Amino acid sequence: MKNKKMYVWKRGRYLFLATLLGAGSFSSYAKSGTDYNQFNSADTELNNDVSQQKTKKISGTVVDETGLPVIGANVVQKGTTNGIITDIDGRFSLDIPEDAILEVSYIGYLTQSMPVGNKSSFQITLREDTQKLDEVVVVGFGTQKKVNLTGAVSAVSGEQLSGLPATNVANMLQGKLPGVSITAETGQPGREGTSIRIRGVGTMNNSDPMILVDGLESSMNDVTPNDIENISVLKDAAAASIYGTRAANGVILITTKRGKVGKPILTYNGYVGWQKAVRKPHHLSSAQYAELYNEGRINEGAAPAYTAEDIEKYRNGSDPDNYPNTKWMDLLLQGSGFTHNHNISLNGGTEDTRYAVSLAYYSQDGLTKNTSHERYNVRINLDSKVTEWLTFGINSSLSRREIVAPTNPFSNSMGQFFRQANRIPNTFVNQYSDGTYGRHIDGNPIAWIEAGGKATSVYTHALGSAFGELKIIDGLTLKGIAGIDYNFDDGKTHIKEITYGDGSVQGPNSVEDYLDRWMTVTLQGLLNYQKQIGKHSFKGMLGVSRESYKKNLTKAYRKNFPSNELTELDGGSTNGWSNNGSALETNIGSYFGRINYDYAGKYLLEFNLRSDGSSKFAKGHRWGTFPSFSAGWRISEEAFMKNIHWLDNLKIRGSWGKLGNHRTDDYQYIAIIALGQNYNFNNVVADGAVQTKANNGNITWETTKELDLGFDAGFKNNLINVSFDYYDRYTDNILAVVPVSLIFGLDAPVSNAGAMRNRGVEVSLGHSYKIGNVEYDINGYMAYNKNKVDKYPNPEKGDNVKMEGYSWDSFYGYECTGIFMSDEEAKNSPVHSVYSKAGDLKFKDQNDDGKIDAEDRVVLGNTIPNITYGFNLNMKYRDFDFLASFQGAADVYRTVDRESMWGFIDGANAQEKHLDRTIVENGLVTQLGHYPRILINQSHNRVMSSFLVMNASYLRLKNLQIGYNLPQSLLKSIHLNRARLYVSGQNLLTFTKFPNDFDPEVKSGNGGYSYPQVAIYSIGLDITF
Repeated sequence: MKNKKMYVWKRGRYLFLATLLGAGSFSSYAKSGTDYNQFNSADTELNNDVSQQKTKKISGTVVDETGLPVIGANVVQKGTTNGIITDIDGRFSLDIPEDAILEVSYIGYLTQSMPVGNKSSFQITLREDTQKLDEVVVVGFGTQKKVNLTGAVSAVSGEQLSGLPATNVANMLQGKLPGVSITAETGQPGREGTSIRIRGVGTMNNSDPMILVDGLESSMNDVTPNDIENISVLKDAAAASIYGTRAANGVILITTKRGKVGKPILTYNGYVGWQKAVRKPHHLSSAQYAELYNEGRINEGAAPAYTAEDIEKYRNGSDPDNYPNTKWMDLLLQGSGFTHNHNISLNGGTEDTRYAVSLAYYSQDGLTKNTSHERYNVRINLDSKVTEWLTFGINSSLSRREIVAPTNPFSNSMGQFFRQANRIPNTFVNQYSDGTYGRHIDGNPIAWIEAGGKATSVYTHALGSAFGELKIIDGLTLKGIAGIDYNFDDGKTHIKEITYGDGSVQGPNSVEDYLDRWMTVTLQGLLNYQKQIGKHSFKGMLGVSRESYKKNLTKAYRKNFPSNELTELDGGSTNGWSNNGSALETNIGSYFGRINYDYAGKYLLEFNLRSDGSSKFAKGHRWGTFPSFSAGWRISEEAFMKNIHWLDNLKIRGSWGKLGNHRTDDYQYIAIIALGQNYNFNNVVADGAVQTKANNGNITWETTKELDLGFDAGFKNNLINVSFDYYDRYTDNILAVVPVSLIFGLDAPVSNAGAMRNRGVEVSLGHSYKIGNVEYDINGYMAYNKNKVDKYPNPEKGDNVKMEGYSWDSFYGYECTGIFMSDEEAKNSPVHSVYSKAGDLKFKDQNDDGKIDAEDRVVLGNTIPNITYGFNLNMKYRDFDFLASFQGAADVYRTVDRESMWGFIDGANAQEKHLDRTIVENGLVTQLGHYPRILINQSHNRVMSSFLVMNASYLRLKNLQIGYNLPQSLLKSIHLNRARLYVSGQNLLTFTKFPNDFDPEVKSGNGGYSYPQVAIYSIGLDITF
């Protein structure tokens, strides 16, 4: 590693940072003409608060291992702010008590502490902190030093996630991993609708990444954040190809904590908090609604529906039964929103046996009644050294989640509750003075809630593996792994019958029970070898894997129960009852290997090869081979770079690889026979069976080929670190439906006929520094991805476009150029509707043919962001710590549902934003607003256009946390090793041009149907006994 020496011209910048952070006063240094040799003046001391005890003056020099002076090193009396910074020659002098401890620190070096005693002169040599160089990253079937990686891998430690009040692990990762786009569509407990995309949409089918927990494919929904040691994301083909079949959309590796040698350490981490809805709609009062409704009818040439007397009664509230002002959303959001989380863990062991045990409980009450999410977790990880040549271990976890949501007469979805709360005008009564409920066309969401019908899903998840590792000879090991991932979903949907005040009944009541079970059994064998010969380092791995996946689903349904309180199936009528079930099985066999070569830590090569066979394809098409190559050159280790002292590390790397994807529907290659088909024989109906969808026996793997070029660099003892990646990913043979003739007689089969490309860049930047008692690090990233369909045999052009040359599933419609200012302008302009008049939207005639029709539609944007970014700040000052995490997206677009967008559709409500509408009198616009004129029944303004497709770019303060570590003097008296108090918040601020009634991450076209996003405020405690 090269010598490091800080140059004089840099000193002003460091001193400015120290002043900015309140670490001390450097005013004398900032004066022009300052003699650097006088740097150790009183003005440079860091808030000297030396006690009144007897002190003496000490002096000394701080150098690095090569003897070069370390400029700007922090020399302090430990536990105080009495300190100073070394000058240009590494010298310092300080008044300090004889019984004090002297502490010397500098970024990139190990901190040294020494008693002062009788000494008055010190020669201190700082040694480099090689942790950055020795930092390892989890990769497929092993680990590698970060500096030796040749693939594109991003990682986050469990420590960075600890204490954050997010509802699941995926939400915690937002803004922390370049190239990883994470969105949460709702804030509903346990049903957040979180989506993860790595480097864009990789296929026209399932683009979810592969997720492994301790080496087994599983879900991250049941992982407790406090159990996580680290998370690695394999983004390019070189890093992910070792997983072959399912790695085309990236791989996420979650590693849980393991036992460490030492006495048992018992820790507790917990928080309590509450939630608040953010960015919810603000509806018109009843009087405002009636006035705008009248205005809309007049605009259409109809008579007003409400009289002035009606409107006044709505306004003054004198007759709430007949002229109410019902605030439906406020009535719906009556849940406590209380949440709390508790985790207890025990960690320790000897050289022969190590253990990590944890118990966790999480509870989240919703913003509506009868809405909750509860989770229990148990984890036991064990490592045992049986002999010098044999080790054994287990990874085991058991979790139980219960998700509860209210039901309604239509479904068990929360969407209907929020749709109706957004849709029903305030002019409809919720509850009459006699206690009975009022009814809108579709019912009353508050009556549904109060009836108490619930949909309950209880998920039981067991994930475990056992492994044994045999040391055959020096450097050669054989490891066997057996694992199981078992899931059991036991659900019940209970819908109750509702009787309204007008005597109408909404029903019937019903119960549906289901049992859904799925299990994956994994067997793996791994042979690993590594050898060092001089400067040559070799590592090799051979592996074999077998996976078996089985799924069984059973459902039963009955209705017309004699009482709403009956919840067991036997209580329902046999008229209209039903039961059904399904099962499927998939098997995968794999052979894989990897070779790594490293010469003197400078020249790095890696080769991966995997061959997979999947039962999802017919014989002759089941096996695919997926190779990858990668190389790296650590230029900073070359002799000709030794004199560049400011450069710690510079590595350029490149990779190419091929990946596969079999995340498609099962049994597409064989004929599926559907039962229950009726046939008429001699006027008698007979049961029969028939093939309803065409099969294709020639389908095979979707394949992805990816090129990645990048570099990693570190400067000034890792003061600044930079990474850059460019990638080009091409996915071919995508399974897509191929059009067939109408006389074909069956639904069209799928074929390997599609292709798409994703190109992009990722840049990340990190900065760390320590000044006195202040430590901080800042890191951020920006990622750009462009998606384009290259081949698609079944083009679609509707409100969304799926065809060659465009980003997948882009919005497609008219370009809005403004609002017609007069009837005359509308009459003399190209229009798409005979109803277009003053105050209506006008659209661009793209082909100048004098009319607005389907040929004038253009691409209007996409729900997948082209740009994602995030930055994080961590800071420590003595016993205090501070964390702020931001994340955002740009060049991303969304729509909301049309009822919420326009108002008044089919009797729907309207919002305060609709007050900013265009007003027309006598064929002329008299007041120009953001929205066109109000219309009730005419829909010509509601076509897909750039007015409806809105910019959903945003910047969000995702997490904010402030913590305080209790002083050791207090902890000793209560027999604790560590105690930390903290306050934390999530989703605190959002900066966006998206309308303030919905969150910019909301599912496109679904705003009014969505449970709102939530801000979470919490208070927590970390204790180590």
